[in-house]
Amino acid sequence: MSEAKQKKHLSIKLHIFISMVALCLGLVLLLWLGGAAFLKQIYGAIKMRDIEHASNQISYSIEDERITEILEKIADEYDLCAKIFAFEDDDVSLVGEADFFNDCIICDDVVIGDKDLLTQMYEDARDHDGFHSMPVGDNNIITTQIVHSEANDCAYLIVLNTSSVPLSATIRTIHSLLGLMTVVAIIISLVASYFLSKRISSPIEKMDKEAKLMAKNDYEVHFEEKGPREIVDLAITLNKTSQEIAEVEKIRKELIANISHDLRTPLTMISGYSEVMRDIPGENTPENMQVIIDETARLTSLVNDLLNVSKLQSGTQKMDVKKMSLTKAIKDTVKRYDTLINHNGFTIKFESDEEAFILGDETRLLQVVYNLINNAINYTGSDKTVIVKQEITDNVVRISVIDSGEGISEQDLPLIWDRYYKVDKVHKRAMVGTGIGLSIVKNILLLHNSRFGVSSEVGKGSTFWFEFKLYQEPNQ
Repeated sequence: MSEAKQKKHLSIKLHIFISMVALCLGLVLLLWLGGAAFLKQIYGAIKMRDIEHASNQISYSIEDERITEILEKIADEYDLCAKIFAFEDDDVSLVGEADFFNDCIICDDVVIGDKDLLTQMYEDARDHDGFHSMPVGDNNIITTQIVHSEANDCAYLIVLNTSSVPLSATIRTIHSLLGLMTVVAIIISLVASYFLSKRISSPIEKMDKEAKLMAKNDYEVHFEEKGPREIVDLAITLNKTSQEIAEVEKIRKELIANISHDLRTPLTMISGYSEVMRDIPGENTPENMQVIIDETARLTSLVNDLLNVSKLQSGTQKMDVKKMSLTKAIKDTVKRYDTLINHNGFTIKFESDEEAFILGDETRLLQVVYNLINNAINYTGSDKTVIVKQEITDNVVRISVIDSGEGISEQDLPLIWDRYYKVDKVHKRAMVGTGIGLSIVKNILLLHNSRFGVSSEVGKGSTFWFEFKLYQEPNQ
């Protein structure tokens, strides 16, 4: 992504800061809506519930001798005006009253003495199953409830009146408090958002700087493993990635250096001998021609091995798996080293107890054996002895190739299967092979799902091994 495109995107710090401020402003707006726009409705609903509750309490005690005391207590608790009228035959009488509501409209003498109005209230309550609540004007609620008395054969009408709107002073107080809370909340949200966004974004910004250095091939960077769990996990992953890339880059450089060396040496020999044969009379000898042929074969072998590794790792290498005698294949391979044994003093021993048959690609497995023996020849000790051993245990055959060389340190053992990995880091042209044999061995055995490994001790040589299950004839 270009720098211009990157600038179009907000930073994570600004994202968090804006989100936190927006959340705070949303909460403040919600408070204002609840405290201003819906205050009257909320208050009215609460008062409606309270007045119904008060009416029910009065109905339970309507024939109590202390009804006036009970009325005063309930009216004081719920800030309302309460009156009880008795309907007996055609008479309407006031039984009890209490007034703790300054703007009461049922305390008016007209209401008290208006028999028709009281009768209408009674009928309204009766038409609503004995309880009727209604708003009067903009600020009042009147409820009526009928209670029948079984003792004296009369009906009581409870009339309650209260305000459905909070006092102006209360509204002003709430608004002032909301204003103060808004200012405080905005200040707190700005400060908290700044520090929170900085705390979360700082480690990510550091990682970004270090990742840019890593992108410029600086693999010595270290990602600080601090902060929230997700950031710590990311830092751990990036540190491992950096180490892996550094190791791969190191191997890549060694691979290029080693391949360049192996290519340059035979090319130099071919070029040199060709020039000698061209410029010096009598140097066009079979011996000089043989040197050119040998070095050409070495180049061909190197290129073929590189191609084999690439095919094996890409999965394009075709496998021809069938029954084969692993013992016979190894014997034939060891015989082909007779010339090397005679001319260079090497001894290659093959030890086996019985013939082992397996399922495998014979051509590929011969490559495995060749490369392991070549590796052992290159690194065996002064006795120039290599032992190839076959052992059968529990229906499994193990092939071991043993040398008496300097051995491999424990920390280097997991790396020796990499292409061109050198334990001593000093490249020298192999006596046989191309130097990438163990990588070929690894990939061929992986294709066969074969177990393999190496055991070694510094100063005591190395043992490379691989295992196959013995072939079992299918039941007839």
